[in-house]
Amino acid sequence: MVLFERSAAVRMLQPQSLSVSGSATALGRVVMANIQGGQFGGQIGTETTLCRNADLAIVADAPADVPRALSAHAQQNAAGAIVLSAVPELGALARSIGIRVIGPHSFGIYLAGIGLNASIFSVKPAAGGIALVAQSASLVRSILDWAVPNQIGFSQIIGIGGNADIGFGAVLDQVSRDPATKAILIEIDRLRDPKQFLSACRAAARLRPVIALVPGARLMDQGGASRAGIEAAFARAGVLLTETFGEFLAAAETLVRVRPARSDSLAILSNSAAAGRLAADYALKNSIHLSRLSPIFAGRTASLKLAELTAELGSAPEVGGILLVHTPSEDGEEATIDALIATAKTIKIPLLFAALGASSGAELPRRLTDAGLACFETPEAAIDGFRHVIRHRAIAASARELPASKVLQTAPDQPAAQAAIQTARAAGRDALVQDEALAVIAAYTVPVIAGRHAASPEEAAAVAATLGFPAVVKLSQPGMPTHLHPGSVALDLPDAQAVRDAARAIIVRLERDQLSLSPRFLVQRQAPRGTQLRIRVADDRVLGPVIGIGAGGGDPEDISGLAFDLPPLNLPLAQALIARSQAAPMLAAHRGAMAADLDAVAATLVKISQLIIETPDILLLDLDPIFASAAGVIAASARILLRPAGSPRPRLIISPYPVELISVLQAQREKFTIRPVRPEDAAAHAAFLGRLSPEDLRYRFFSAIRKIQPQEIARMTDVDYEREIAFIAVRENNATAGVARLVRNELGGASAEFAIVVDAAARRYGVAARLMRAIIDWGKSQRITLIEGRVLADNAPMLAFIRRLGFTVTTIADEPGIMGARLHCGPEN
Repeated sequence: MVLFERSAAVRMLQPQSLSVSGSATALGRVVMANIQGGQFGGQIGTETTLCRNADLAIVADAPADVPRALSAHAQQNAAGAIVLSAVPELGALARSIGIRVIGPHSFGIYLAGIGLNASIFSVKPAAGGIALVAQSASLVRSILDWAVPNQIGFSQIIGIGGNADIGFGAVLDQVSRDPATKAILIEIDRLRDPKQFLSACRAAARLRPVIALVPGARLMDQGGASRAGIEAAFARAGVLLTETFGEFLAAAETLVRVRPARSDSLAILSNSAAAGRLAADYALKNSIHLSRLSPIFAGRTASLKLAELTAELGSAPEVGGILLVHTPSEDGEEATIDALIATAKTIKIPLLFAALGASSGAELPRRLTDAGLACFETPEAAIDGFRHVIRHRAIAASARELPASKVLQTAPDQPAAQAAIQTARAAGRDALVQDEALAVIAAYTVPVIAGRHAASPEEAAAVAATLGFPAVVKLSQPGMPTHLHPGSVALDLPDAQAVRDAARAIIVRLERDQLSLSPRFLVQRQAPRGTQLRIRVADDRVLGPVIGIGAGGGDPEDISGLAFDLPPLNLPLAQALIARSQAAPMLAAHRGAMAADLDAVAATLVKISQLIIETPDILLLDLDPIFASAAGVIAASARILLRPAGSPRPRLIISPYPVELISVLQAQREKFTIRPVRPEDAAAHAAFLGRLSPEDLRYRFFSAIRKIQPQEIARMTDVDYEREIAFIAVRENNATAGVARLVRNELGGASAEFAIVVDAAARRYGVAARLMRAIIDWGKSQRITLIEGRVLADNAPMLAFIRRLGFTVTTIADEPGIMGARLHCGPEN
């Protein structure tokens, strides 16, 4: 869809005219020399003669002169400015002047497509398929020094700087739409709005690989939870987070040059048995599955040459990727190299090369690299590259998962959970422990071990006799979690006397330690044997609520062994989280014990996720231990901390599927469900578009279209509800009958563009009007004040329809045959 007006960010990142102020400063002279040394063909002005209506201003002035320079650019109606100087409070300054800015302390911008190098880097990289969006000038210079000898080219390089105004979100939106960009690298020091950033990442990652580097992620939180939370958030956005500079660069090179993996199995070919075995050893060490070929296939390929064998493997369904390990030989290899390069163009799965002995066999890696193929110096580096490919495959699948805010088959007892919380608040407590916390968990249908209170050792023994043996006795204090006092829990008590003795021993310890606590006990039946797990939810300072799972029963303050993800979770996401955790091996069958019920563990994670979404009072939830066995799961102990009354919870970084927007249209004998589109609607959406007439397709897409490509179908059905909405009308047979879409013109902006198409058989039932009302209502809820769209002038039924909805229709200058439609939907409307 085409926008009515190019936004400031679009104009700045696709400039046709340029103004530079501070061109006489040391910084300005460098930037001007780089601009003039390029092939930028647009108008260029300086502070002596600034361009009127410039798309981009470059501000290289000294910090003290930046306010004056920005004012001058604003007076000349520049769309926006990139500020190279370190200027405090730049965002507030730019807002007061009325101009959009990137910076401060940006290193500038490089746009290969238009020959513009308005940056501080005199090294001119080759044009290529990588876009780099970064904050650190020194790291970018290092990346450029790596790129030149490795023949890696760039489509765009953009310096965000201090991220004061136009930041990662708006820049990623524009970069991801560049057809010359094949992969995006982002280096992040600080985020202003994590939710918008991840929304932009998710939109970008739907179109091409996105690889991230966050320097200092562990340094800022040496416990590791923050870094793990960041990795989980990035994975949910489809972004591959790397941990080292080398991994960052290697992942970029690999993902640009290889195709997506078919599976996580790798076939290794080599002209050296020893080199091939070394590669296989390293692959197995790093949990890479080696492809197992059928005997028929192996017999058919025994006499094939290397290139022929590579082609055969590329078509084998059991092969997810191919690594060809080549060692130099004395024989002429020209024909072999030619055949491999020709074959590589036909392979639809990852094909990686390891060319050993670069000094004597340099011809092979050079020619492979020149052909745009992924070539590495060692098998280990190539296998690491394949690991990046399969990691990217996994996170792409994670990003497609879109849990609803309500995902349970069994409805929880929300009033019971709220009652337990309100009882604690009424008593002036911000903590729920043991049975109180377990009651909240049980309200969400998580099995828990029931318990009863006792005021003395004798009463504890009587309660245990009622509940059954073996029994557990715990010191019960509302303000003190039991795990904070040694010896406050006694397990596996076989009879009433043992319970009485254990309770008396707890009292003795209290007196010995001079603790003025009343001897109140919680008595439970001993949990069944199983693997002890821990589920913990706590706020991350950047990401909001984060869910972790790992082994239970250890140090409650140590969370380094937990694997993390973000709510909302569904079963596939929960199962993937369990598989990433250190507890995963313990849940498998071992030492004669049956495997734990992984479905029950995953369901418990999903239930806890829903509890957290629906109960913003919870600041921290610690479920430890929870016992998992072949029979299911059961929670034995829990602790919940509450937020201060009235304090808001950080918003969820991952927006859940908006089930609250689902409605039903009953029209005559037809029934349609009107709901937001989901990724799994792709097949039905493709079928719907395939049923449309050529005229309907022309009206919708403004040109004759024979077939919509699968990647475009995926783009239409995998939407981010922070930035756009697509409502579909679904018949009772699950066939899609129509779709209306509303897309913000700019991330977080107040204007959006609509599109709608309904199949002919559904039009008489009012489906189109219902879909349009749905997107208009959503737009108002998102503070969108202007909805606009374009309609072909000969589409008379559509023009009449949108006029009835209140749109004004006008001609568009310089675009004959197209009408513009606008609906102002601010509060006054």
